[in-house]
Amino acid sequence: MRFSFRPPTRSRRRGGPAGLALAALTCALAPAPAAAAPAVPDAIHCTHLTQVRVPGAEHQRSACLGELTTAGTVASGHTDPADWAGLTPKDLAVPSGVPGLQIDGYFPDTSTTNTNNGWNHDAQFVIRLPDRWNGGLVVAGTPGNREQYANDRAIADWVLSRGYAYAATDKGNTGLAFHRDGKEPGEAIAEWNHRLTQLTRAARATVARHYHRPPSRTLVTGMSNGGYLVRWQLENHPGLYDGGVDWEGTLWRSGGPTLLNFLPRALRHYPVLAAGGEEADAARRALHAAGFPAGSEFLWPYHHKVYWDLTQRIYREELDPGFDGPTEAGTPFCAPGTPACDADYDYAARPRAAPSVRALNGPARPGAGGGRQVRPSLAEPARRQDGESSSRTVRAA
Repeated sequence: MRFSFRPPTRSRRRGGPAGLALAALTCALAPAPAAAAPAVPDAIHCTHLTQVRVPGAEHQRSACLGELTTAGTVASGHTDPADWAGLTPKDLAVPSGVPGLQIDGYFPDTSTTNTNNGWNHDAQFVIRLPDRWNGGLVVAGTPGNREQYANDRAIADWVLSRGYAYAATDKGNTGLAFHRDGKEPGEAIAEWNHRLTQLTRAARATVARHYHRPPSRTLVTGMSNGGYLVRWQLENHPGLYDGGVDWEGTLWRSGGPTLLNFLPRALRHYPVLAAGGEEADAARRALHAAGFPAGSEFLWPYHHKVYWDLTQRIYREELDPGFDGPTEAGTPFCAPGTPACDADYDYAARPRAAPSVRALNGPARPGAGGGRQVRPSLAEPARRQDGESSSRTVRAA
């Protein structure tokens, strides 16, 4: 199973959220300080396939590809379109002309939700190394609970066409039941942070081995849950990155607001609005007060159907599983007043929830990441002598 945030198709005005995010990505990525290397003939770089090992990987396989973007990987079987379905406009241009090396693999892990490559193994990753390399590396975590190819259209195609090496992780657990991973509340999400740190270090070492020099710039980016990972990485490992783009990232604060604050309110008030009647206007005002802005009403029917209820239940189960007792992830579309209904969830009245959320903003807890610790494979770059990190973040709406 894969958990997908799939918004309805709509026109995008130039300068809207997607445009702002791409503009921010442009600012963060360009120009690369290193000059692009000349193309390497397939016959040359394919002879070194077995020499490019990813530190810490339990299993990997390499492929010499004539095209690393989705212009070629869809046909060659080196991506999964289901991973990125619905994330980009259908008419988004597909760049091409990027030959190079792709490495697929996985790190040690005990969960088995990711079925990509026929492995039934989590902590899967993909690393793409273009022949014409500009000296930079972009790493990413996936949105929602999707698998490692989820950013291939929105991010990977774009950065690869500009000469960056690219690496992405499935975050260590995937699908609707991701909350089953880990022994304590919040551990499944905490693993996401560990896995991206692990991949960044391994990808930096892999890049250095492949190109015989380390990356001159390492950037982290992602959307939705991947955006949350950007902020966490820059706050907790600032010396590992030169910058990052948080693209509409999820925000977790122990004092709120979080998903667990505003989604229950949406679940209570939207059905009243949809039913019409004399209470509809009050319900609309309540939704505005919950944080859903005026003008977004056209999105509400779709989001109520596919996003609000499901998201509230599975993330509440991850962070506060005791709310509904032995029931797993609540009751879909329950009516307010029903026992243990997520529409009635009150984050402020759940003292056990805040510590789980608070832990998401600090260093990864011991044991997070499938219960196995992985030693760093490449030391983080030293901080500048003035004591400040060289990292910077660009927030994108």
